[in-house]
Amino acid sequence: SFMVQAALRKQLSNSFHFGIEDCSQQWCGASNRVLFHLPAGSLSSPGIRDNRHFISLTRALQTQCCISSPSNLMGQQYRFYSFFTKLTADELWKGALAESGAGTRKGRGKRTKKKKRKDLNRGQIIGEGRCGFLWPGLNVPLMRNGAVQTIAQRSKEEQEKVEADMVRQREEWEWKRKMKVKRERGWSGNTWGGVSLGPPDPGSSGETYDDFDTRILEVRNVFNMTAKEGRKRSVRVLVAVGNGRGAAAGDAACTVGSGQVFDLFFLFLGYGLRCHRAIITICRLIGIKDMYAKVSGSVNMLNLTRGLFHGLSRQETHQQLADKKSLHVVEFREECGPLPIVVASPRGALRKDPEPEDEVPDIKLDWEEVKTAQGMKRSVWSSLKRAAT
Repeated sequence: SFMVQAALRKQLSNSFHFGIEDCSQQWCGASNRVLFHLPAGSLSSPGIRDNRHFISLTRALQTQCCISSPSNLMGQQYRFYSFFTKLTADELWKGALAESGAGTRKGRGKRTKKKKRKDLNRGQIIGEGRCGFLWPGLNVPLMRNGAVQTIAQRSKEEQEKVEADMVRQREEWEWKRKMKVKRERGWSGNTWGGVSLGPPDPGSSGETYDDFDTRILEVRNVFNMTAKEGRKRSVRVLVAVGNGRGAAAGDAACTVGSGQVFDLFFLFLGYGLRCHRAIITICRLIGIKDMYAKVSGSVNMLNLTRGLFHGLSRQETHQQLADKKSLHVVEFREECGPLPIVVASPRGALRKDPEPEDEVPDIKLDWEEVKTAQGMKRSVWSSLKRAAT
């Protein structure tokens, strides 16, 4: 209170004389000031200084003014408040790029050159500014040659050089971001089908799959109609994983899609894989090197994968067929003529009566082959009349 009295005495002695009799005091903690509500006519023009005024002011401060300790004072912080300080960076970018709205979510208003979001905080250094001040511990080291550096400022030429380097560095980042990484070619051109993604991620227990490979079979855009957002777009990816030694996995179910027929034939060594490109990819992941497969009907990739895994998982071996029929399983080859080659023999007793000819499946599943065999297939150019030459 003594310091407040001294300050008030100095201020009042240099300006005006107050009438203290009707003065009421109020302490304002937010702005750290003592406010006096003075009635009209309480101020007098500068004249003869009288100590009675100061004595009355001192008595009033001691009896009526309540000043709290400095530790309990509360300061008010002032900031510049504008539109850009109300919103976050994500909200500002969202408004600048027009990412919101029902039309954008539904794919309307497509533009050839779409603006891209930039990370403006990238490359920023705390303490750097346009004035070029050097703050020890922020943008320059705190110690130099064993001594603490002082606050300094760059010259105009050095500051221009630093800003030019920053602009060049940001342009290099933009160029690196636009540069496409060359990936392995898939089945054709610029499609994702057949592209390798490398081994799968490690499992939750720490097991690794370094000897496995992951291949993309299909990437499709899927649209789902929702009540809140309408037509919502998502991406569906179908992949197959295998190690080439008999272990493979994919999106396989126990049912085969309608409208598809598979003919799987395992042929002699060196025949190769002559089938659909997706089946070739899956067979290489499994470890199958020689197989012929013909797909008739729909070539939906999901049903194709399901049908292949369904057929491979339920396919009978030669030994299982021999044990089931209690007969020898023989193979006829063109290079061997009519001589049969025994492939498997039953483990139990051999059946004496042969397999009835009516039960031997000899049905052509492909309708095009049936029409060709019965002479029903004709060329579209057969009825064309050519002009005489």
